[in-house]
Parts: sequence; C-alpha cells; structure tokens
Amino acid sequence: MPNTYCDRAYEEVMTWTEETTIAYAPNKKSGKSFERYGKYMKGRTVGEALDLGSLGLDLLFDFEKGLLWSTGGPKRAKPPDVQGMAKEELKKLCKTDLMLGKMYAKWKMWKTTFQALEENGMTRHDLKELNQDVEGGTDSIVVAIGRRKAQQQAAQILEAAKAEGDRPITDEEVLGCLQLWGFKENMNRGNVMPEGSTFVNSDTVGLIKMSTCERTLLTVGTKRYPEFTLLITKWLRDRMPEEIKHNFGYTSININKNYAGRLHRDGNNAGPSLIKAFGEFCGGDLNYWPSDDKKLPLEDFDESNKVTINIQNNLLLFDGNRGHCVNSFQGERYSLVFFSLRTWNKVPEEDLEEARRCGVPVPTVPQMTVMQQLLGPSGEAGYRAWPQDSSSMALKPTRADDTSTPQRKRSCPEDSVGAAPGAYNTNETKAFSAAKNPRREIPFADLAGAKVVIVDDED
Repeated sequence: MPNTYCDRAYEEVMTWTEETTIAYAPNKKSGKSFERYGKYMKGRTVGEALDLGSLGLDLLFDFEKGLLWSTGGPKRAKPPDVQGMAKEELKKLCKTDLMLGKMYAKWKMWKTTFQALEENGMTRHDLKELNQDVEGGTDSIVVAIGRRKAQQQAAQILEAAKAEGDRPITDEEVLGCLQLWGFKENMNRGNVMPEGSTFVNSDTVGLIKMSTCERTLLTVGTKRYPEFTLLITKWLRDRMPEEIKHNFGYTSININKNYAGRLHRDGNNAGPSLIKAFGEFCGGDLNYWPSDDKKLPLEDFDESNKVTINIQNNLLLFDGNRGHCVNSFQGERYSLVFFSLRTWNKVPEEDLEEARRCGVPVPTVPQMTVMQQLLGPSGEAGYRAWPQDSSSMALKPTRADDTSTPQRKRSCPEDSVGAAPGAYNTNETKAFSAAKNPRREIPFADLAGAKVVIVDDED
C-alpha cells in the first residue's frame, strides 16, 4: 500500500515549483536521515533541495512534521498532468515538475480509489485476496469493485433463472452486468484502437494465449469472477441458432465498451465468431467484407464490397480474420464476441476443464471442422445473421423483417427483399444454398467427419 500523508501536505507541496523558495528547521534527525537531511536542508528552492538529495516524499514528510515550509517564490494551482503525456513532452519537464506531477497523479488515484473502497464496503484485505493469482495480475481498486459487483449480480441472476425453471438470460440482464463490469484501460489492441486513442475498454474472459510464455490459459477475470462468465455463456447457449447449436464452440469472449473499432483483421482467431451488441445507442453497425481474401491491404478495401449489419438486433456469425469495423455511434454500446484462439486445440487439460466449468464450450476437432467449412470464401456464404429477441431461446435460421438490419443491393434474384444478409429460411438443411454455391453443397452430417481445415491468418 502507498505511503500516505495528510491532505494539507499534498495541497501545499503540490503547488510548489522549481523556483519556490523554502526553509528548513534545524537538523534534529539521527542516523542516515541526519546525514541526508543535513545535505538537502541547505537548498533555498525546491529545485535546489531535490538536487541536493531530497526525494519527493521527503518534501511531504518534512512539511507534515513542520520541518519545511515555503517562504515565497512562484506557486501554481497544481503540477503538470503527466498522465497520458507523450514521452517527448515528458522530456521537456524539469526534475521538479516531473516528480511532483507523478506524485500528484498517484495522490488523486489513491483518493478516488480508497473512497470507492470505503463506499462499497470493501476492505484492502478483500482486494488483496481478489488479486492473488498465478499470473501475477492485479486489478485496480475501482476495477475490482466494478467486477465484484458484476459478479454478485450475475450470481443472483443465475440463481433466479434456475429457480424459474432454468429460464433464458435476457439481453437486459447481460447489459446490467456489463454496465457494472470494471474495464481496464487496454493499450494492447492497436489494431482496433480508433485514431487518436491511447487505450480501449476491452477485456477477454475465457482462454488467452500468453505471448511471454507461448502458453494458452484461463484469464484472471474468468477465475476471479466465474458467475459473470457463466451468465454470458448461458445467454448464448439459451439462444444458440439451431443451424450451429451442435457445432459452434469457442475458447474466449471479447467484451468491448464504447469504442468503434477501426478496420482490422483479428490477429489470433481461428475464424468462426459470433457477435452481438447491447445497450442504448444509435449507429454502431458492423461493416464486414465477406469476400476478403486476407491478402489485400486494408487501405485498398472497396467500400462497395462490404455488408453493414445491425448487430444490436441480430446475432452475427462471421469470420474474424476477414476485414471488419464498427460505424460511429452515439450512446452507450457494449459488444460480446465469441471466438476461438488459433491454439484452441493446444489447451492444457487443467485449463480446459476449468474453462468448461465456467461454461466455456471449447470446440472439438469435428466441431471446428464444421464451423470453418460452414463459412464460405466469399459473398453471402461468408456469414449468417439471426434476428434476436432479448428473451428468446435457441433460434432457428429465419428471415429478418426490414427493420432488423440495414439492407444492401442483392445480386441474386431468388433472395427475399426482406431477408437480412446471411439469414436463412427455416426449411434449409444444407450448409449453403445450392443455387448460389453449387460446389459447396455439403450436408452437416458429412462435414462432421471431414478432415480439419486450419484457417491461417494473413495479418
């Protein structure tokens, strides 16, 4: 835990500058402190004291104990805001400004987080217990509080659903937990980060691949907050489309909040992915290039080759390794992406069992075979969309009404004008329409025993 001093000490010392004049009381310290204090007490300005060996914490300690005070010189309301400041700008700061800026940022964080800790009835011991994990990951207090609330609400919802005959989880219940969830500032998703952003609110539950040790394991969040993960997996299981309910498995769930991902291809995705958006917002549709050959540079994409799908009202199956992006939006928008890591078939048995206990249905080889071959190489064969009702159970492939998703020009005369892109009639039993894809007319039963096809990403 941090060294803390009284607010009065911070409120005074944080106004000082390099040129603020100061004075020290006579040296009454002992041991090594006597020697250090004897050197820096000769400083007549804050900058001189720091040059003579004073630390930032010495300024706070000595002021609080009445050993140090300002005698004049320039002051300011607060130090420079160093959080998020570019390295080039940080280099321009003097030693005093840089030191006090960092101390001020930490003080503000402590004030905010400790207040939140107290308001939510959470002790520092509780936080320490939450942060015990083999990966060494830690949650900030604010993040931990939010995740704990989401976990508690998810547990209550699951219990209520079970008592009501194992009823489906609703969109509203999922949204409520997502709104409570504490998001870390993820600075590692440069491929989706909007221009000008330094981080996005994006987390993953389920399995991840550790780049440092090349190991695939269960995320910290999944282990600490299992009911939250169980709620999300049950939501999908309750409404899994009939067309894929026996074959769609996944290792991971990407959770996103309030950012429009720029055009990208996923970097660690076996391909088949399901996506759904939640919240009250306008815009935010998904643009997807179903005919992307994964070789064309993203900057050369043709806008006329994309399909735009309303994922607020539709559950979309698509290939995450093909180009996609999100339209700008207004309001509060969350999204869930269910996908499998490329190393889905190399998960250690211990983590595999733990993932399944949390409701994560890691795919088998036959299941992945079906799903990878289900998504055709181009056009409408490359995706499926199923209209959603917030409380609906498993859906059969159906046709959406004209309001469920934006329409695009359709080149095939047999297509229904009101059909959502990729939506299929309930009577279809083939993986693809024979009229549009005669070479890929493969019954699902035959696909289950086919040789596995590993999708290789190009980016």
